[in-house]
Amino acid sequence: MRLLPEIPRDDVGVSQPHSQVVVLRLRGASIGHVEDELAILDRVQCHVVASRRRTSISAHLIYNRRVVAALYALICLIWGSTWLAIKVSLVGVPPFLGAGLRFLLATTMVGLVLGLRRKQIELTRDDKVCVLSLGLLVFWLDYACVYWAELHISSGLTAVLFSTMPLMTALLSAFWTRSETLRARNVAGILIGVAGTALLFWPHERLGVMQALGMLSTLTGSLCAAINLVTMKKHGRHSDPFVLNFLGMGLGAVCLLLMSAALERWTTVVWTRSNVLAILYLSLFGSVIAFSAYYYLIKRMDATIVSLSTLIIPIVALALGRAFLDETVTPAAVVGIVTILAGVGVAILPRAVDRRRPTIVRQPAPATAPQTDRADAR
Repeated sequence: MRLLPEIPRDDVGVSQPHSQVVVLRLRGASIGHVEDELAILDRVQCHVVASRRRTSISAHLIYNRRVVAALYALICLIWGSTWLAIKVSLVGVPPFLGAGLRFLLATTMVGLVLGLRRKQIELTRDDKVCVLSLGLLVFWLDYACVYWAELHISSGLTAVLFSTMPLMTALLSAFWTRSETLRARNVAGILIGVAGTALLFWPHERLGVMQALGMLSTLTGSLCAAINLVTMKKHGRHSDPFVLNFLGMGLGAVCLLLMSAALERWTTVVWTRSNVLAILYLSLFGSVIAFSAYYYLIKRMDATIVSLSTLIIPIVALALGRAFLDETVTPAAVVGIVTILAGVGVAILPRAVDRRRPTIVRQPAPATAPQTDRADAR
């Protein structure tokens, strides 16, 4: 019989020596033996392809897990440090002016990103509701309250008080929009959180009028953020979060700067290297990079897992405030802080445990507005 031509090296990774062995075994063999040998070679090639695919998928999943874990840690670190950065940015700069300049810069950065993406902005009725909600409730009133509060209370205490937002969101969802059921654990978490807040407001020698007003201002900002979140859940399911934040931050920046022009004296502003860098950090990292990482995460992780950052962020803020600003709290305040965090934990941890779903392997979903009851970025 005629000798078969030599089989070339296969693209999928069958080595040349192995192919040569098969060729030598084919020469002088019968047709039946040739077919058997070719079938064996095909099975070897399929096995190699399948093995390489499994290896590639496994490596991809490991890479994704590492990326997700790194981004989650980055978000907790950035949003935990923004409370400290706000405190630093307020040295020599009025609160409403500082917040307005921050979001003016952030709006410019996000606009450049949208321009590079050649994103066309087309707003539906629901989109317009979300833009107004974000711009007025969050980027104006919420941040105005938080910035003013940090003039009178510590950055760590502000972060802890603001972490009550998930509890307010649960109440609003149950009694206002009636979109969620208030379960026993939610009620218990709310009651524990209220008890912790009461401990913070309990009269003592270090609690002055301005400190109490600062804490009330933080809780007001938290309520504004909770109302916005409930609104976003209802109207923002199919909205582009980058477009919403671009327009919302722009609206909030205009409102803050107008408020500053009416109430603050710009002639008293003292620019320093520290407050300029703090505003730049808040604009780039706190308002652009952290939001981008967050939107990446909510497509690949369960929302309740992401919402656990609500417990981590205040702890980071307390640690950084203590390390860099020598912020201290009284023993009674420590009890109140722990009680508040325990209340938030009781309210959100059971859902994170009950809804254990695959977090990495699912395909990225279309971009939507944030759907978690976390404390929003500062």
